[in-house]
Amino acid sequence: DVVAVRLYDPLEMDLPDLGLLVVQDAETGEQLFVDTHDRGFRRRFKAAAKERETELRSAFRAAGVDALELSTNDDLVDAILRFADLRKRRAQLATGGGLPQHLGVHA
Repeated sequence: DVVAVRLYDPLEMDLPDLGLLVVQDAETGEQLFVDTHDRGFRRRFKAAAKERETELRSAFRAAGVDALELSTNDDLVDAILRFADLRKRRAQLATGGGLPQHLGVHA
């Protein structure tokens, strides 16, 4: 059983208007000046982030992998417990357990 755990910052999805910033690629170290005051830039950033999210979720689904997505704004313990509970309930439903008797399969 494989579960992907992804921790993300909401700023990765929707860049606020902060004026000129230097951003650095964590993998390459490349630095870039960006003008977050530019609405067009923020709109393109948001569209690229949405596309990246769609592709990532599609890849997880295609691989049959559940993904626990944790925001830096979340209560991490609460989010992990909710995720575990949802997986447990899904497993119960998949095996026919957990359904009320009147909804169960009768022989």
